[in-house]
Parts: sequence; structure tokens; C-alpha cells
Amino acid sequence: MNDTSTIPFRASSKGLGVHETSRVRTVFVAAGLVAIAFALFVRVAPLIDGGARLQRQCVTEDGYLMLTIARNIAMGHGFSVMDGTVKTNGTQPLATVLYAAGYRIWNGDKYLGLYWVVGVQVLISLMTAGAIYCATATRFCKGKNAKSVAILAATLWFVSPTSILHSQNSLETGLCALMIVLSIWLYDVWRDRFDQALCLGHCIALGALLGVTFLARIDNCFLIAAILAVHLVRGALRSRFKPAIAQSLIIGATSVVIATPWLWYNVSEFGHLVPVSGRAEMFGFGFGHNLIPSIVALVENVTVLLRVPGWAESHPALILSACALIMACVAMACRYRQRLSESYSPGVAALAVFVIALWGYYGLFFGMPTFLGRYLFPIVTLSALILASVSVHFLERDGGERRRGLPVLVIGVALIACVALNGRIFRQGKTHLHFQTVDWVAENVQESTWVGAIQTGTLGYYHDRTVNLDGKVNPEAFAYRKEKRIGEYVLLQNVEYIVDWASIAKWADWPEFSENYELFVDDEHRGPRGLAVLKRKHSAAANLSDDL
Repeated sequence: MNDTSTIPFRASSKGLGVHETSRVRTVFVAAGLVAIAFALFVRVAPLIDGGARLQRQCVTEDGYLMLTIARNIAMGHGFSVMDGTVKTNGTQPLATVLYAAGYRIWNGDKYLGLYWVVGVQVLISLMTAGAIYCATATRFCKGKNAKSVAILAATLWFVSPTSILHSQNSLETGLCALMIVLSIWLYDVWRDRFDQALCLGHCIALGALLGVTFLARIDNCFLIAAILAVHLVRGALRSRFKPAIAQSLIIGATSVVIATPWLWYNVSEFGHLVPVSGRAEMFGFGFGHNLIPSIVALVENVTVLLRVPGWAESHPALILSACALIMACVAMACRYRQRLSESYSPGVAALAVFVIALWGYYGLFFGMPTFLGRYLFPIVTLSALILASVSVHFLERDGGERRRGLPVLVIGVALIACVALNGRIFRQGKTHLHFQTVDWVAENVQESTWVGAIQTGTLGYYHDRTVNLDGKVNPEAFAYRKEKRIGEYVLLQNVEYIVDWASIAKWADWPEFSENYELFVDDEHRGPRGLAVLKRKHSAAANLSDDL
């Protein structure tokens, strides 16, 4: 007999005939291959094209912040910014050190280093898709259709426009997704052993992997807690609660040991466990500030293949639809909880608990809404797995041609929309929200001159003497910002120009800046967000010299 476990659907005497099913399957597979090929092309296009695409398609503003720190590490300045003069912990250490290796190879070359960063991200995305396939086929999904679900889940994750944007942003997001999949996969591989014996060595190994996953991004502490919680529940249900407690303590303690150097660095150098970037992003925001934006971000991650246009993010109809989608998902999960427990592994349950905790934290306690999409990106992995399972379930059901053709039509339309959205990413690959500041500084400012900006990721990467003013990677500026004395800090740093989006022009009217700076450039049409430059008055510089 032919093995049909690895194909999306098979012929049925009650539905389509063998020839009709074969044709539909061929079209279905062809559409999937086209989507995969195009997604891969979009990911590697910066490596092929170089130039503006290499610098602008994959590297976000925050990505450049991380790459500046990575380059400083490679140049022997440690975790630092501002030409290596200010220590920082406003980054995630694992990805930063990984990227630093490339800058070390290229002797700190800013352009060639980007080839390493983008290439590593492409490799990580391929590894993540492969890990999703292997883990789903062997552990995550139960039943005869596990391989079909694995193929479709890995495909959905890899071709997702959300996945391309967040796994190619030159931050830790892609690496974090890989580490999450590997962590829950390893737990599933060893869970039966844990049910039989203490397995000290396995507990230490799993704890070490979870510790490394924490270093990929510190909010993975929720993943560690989720895995341990699921393990304790399983132990209680199997009358092995005490061994489960011992195993959880060993796993958790080992993860803490791995994470301790970074935690100690944060506390000893900066007085806080949370990096300065997280504290700066939360500063000034109240409880529940991100609840509505987090719902919109949730929609993008849950749907996997779709993106919400910026103009629609705050539309009441979209918010209501998103809430309805969430309630429908919760209702379905409650109704089919028994089937879910029979269909998915404990690792998938831990992943579900993890993403719920992420959503609760970033929706209720976090501040800056701009980055919610990438912070909630782990949801894409869970959603891809569930969507693949549901799709294969409907494709495998016996029924008439309409019932079998509908899911094929839905998936086909989704793949077409996905290709279109990925085409949009490629088409806009040579534009960037921040390069107007880079270009202006390169044309008008000497390398030895200090400039300042609120957003210093892109500008700070290409102009070393750039002072970060929002405190995201600059603990000194963050301290002044909390005391509302940022104007005083700018003067102390001998900043000659303040360069940012056109919206910064209003600083020229503020008392703390109007006495010392004048509006030098105000161009709302230069670049996607315009350009404004404030120039220091000579009298201010002279007075500061006298005071010193």
C-alpha cells in the first residue's frame, strides 16, 4: 500500500476522484513551493543585491542599536555605545555576541559585517523551520498525520510575512524563536524519562538549554516557568509529584546558573535586573496601556500569513473583530480541550502557557506599543502548528467535493496573499525610516563632532559619536530623562547637532533647548518621516567652557 501520511490529503470514495484529487494536490503543492521559494528569495535578496537593500531591508532601527554594541564588542570596547565611551546592557546578550563574531572576522567593517548578520539570520530561519518540522513530526503532534502537519506548519512559519519581518530584523527575534522550539522539543523528547526516574543529567542539560534560551531574550523566563509548571502538573497527574518537584528545582537552578553572569552584570553595573532598554521603554506608561495595541499585534501573529495595515490598527472595527477572534479561540479551546490534549504534546501545552503569559505581560505591564509585534512573535510558532493541524484535519475528512475544496481554496488564497505581502517587503526593501538622518550627518558633520538624537540606532551605527537621548541604550541619559533634565545632559555631552525626525523641531520651542539650540533644518519631506536639525548656539558652547 502507498504511504499517504506525508501528503496533505488523499482520494476518497465519497469525495473527489483519484485524478481530481491528484490535480488539486499538485496545484496545492506547487503553490506551497512557490511561496517557499519566494520567501527564501526575499530573505536572501539583501545578500545578493547588497548596497541599499543590505543596509535597509533587514536592519531595523533597534537592530542597528544591537549591531553597534556587537561591533564595539568586536573592537574591544565591551558592551558599549557612543564610540565605546558608555557601558550599556540595553541588548540581548546571546544574539549580540553571535553578531560580534562577524564584526571580529571583518575587523569591525560596518558594511561587510552586515553580510554576516543577514546571512546568520537566514541560516537561523532555515534551522527554525527545520526544527519545527522535526519536532512536530516526532513529538509535538500525535497521530498518523503528524508528518503532514509538520510540513505545513514549517511552511507556514517560513513563508509568513510576519516571520520574515521579525526574523530578519537584525535583532534577537529569530534566534529567540529557534531557541524556544529547541527547548520545548528537548523537553518532549525527555519527558517519558522524567516520568520514570530522576534523570539528573537530563535535568541539568535541559536547564542549561533553558538558561541559554533566557540569554536569547530575558522574557523567556516565562518559557522556563511554563515548562516547569506543565511538568509539575504532569507529575501530579501521574502520582509523581515529589520527583517532579526535585526535577523542576534542578532544571530551574541550572538555568539560573547559566543566566547568572548576565544578571550579575546588570545588577553590579546598572543596579537593576532588567536591562536599561526595557526600563526606558516602560517609563511613563501606566498599567494596561498596551491592552488594545496588543490585541492588534495578536491578530497578526495568530493569523500567521496576514498583516494589519498601519492605518487600520486603531480602527474600531478591527479591534472588535480581533476581540471576537480571541473569544472564539478561547471558546474553541474550552470546547475541544480533551481533543487538544490528545492531539498535542505537553511541550505544546507549555508553549501555549508561555504565549499567554507573554501577552499578559506586554499587554498589561509593558509600555512602548511599537514593538509588541516582535515581542509576541513566539505566537506565530504556536499558531502555525494549530493552523496546520486544523487544515490537515479538514483536508483528510471524508466528504463531498465542496467540503474538501473549501479548505484548499482558503489555503490557496492565503498563500497568494502571503506572496503579495512578501512582495511588498521586497519592493520596499531599499527604503528606511531613518536613513535621512544618516545621509544628512554624513554630508554635513565631521566624524569627530558629537551629535544627539532620540532614535540613535541607525545614526549611531554609521556615526560613532552619537549620543542616545531616550536612554534606551544609555543609562546616563535615562537617569536624566527620569528627572526631566535631558536638556542639561545634552549640554554636558557637548552635542553640536540634534538630528532626528521632523517632529523633533518642536524642541526648539522648549525652554531647556531654546536657550542653547536653534532650529537649523526643518524639512518635513526629506525621508519617510522628515528631518529636523537643531544646532548649538556658539554662546552656549562658550558659556559651558567657562563653567567647566
